[in-house]
Amino acid sequence: MNILEKSTFQAYTQLTLVANFKKHLETEEPFGNESASDMKNKINFKEFQKAIQDNIVLNRDLKRETSDFHKNILETRFIHGGNSLHERTVSKMIDKAFHLGIVDHNERLIAKYKESI
Repeated sequence: MNILEKSTFQAYTQLTLVANFKKHLETEEPFGNESASDMKNKINFKEFQKAIQDNIVLNRDLKRETSDFHKNILETRFIHGGNSLHERTVSKMIDKAFHLGIVDHNERLIAKYKESI
């Protein structure tokens, strides 16, 4: 896996697992308690890569600047991470996801990428 793939995967992880864990902490909803149909409707890593690569706004209503929540995670990673190039690349990927409108108001990737095109 090259640096771009690693950075893309880290951004994807932050926009899925980390955001889901945030929801768990805020709502005390069980973590990882998603049905098979919920999981099937989520953007997978390959779809996330394609969305970032295609650089097409998928949801104008969600297009915005990166949220403070994700900015704080990125800032912490930059301070404590060991590879500043990797951290900057992850940050650019997350910024791009917000600008493309693929991050919902719960800080997570939108569902049904293919239906959004």
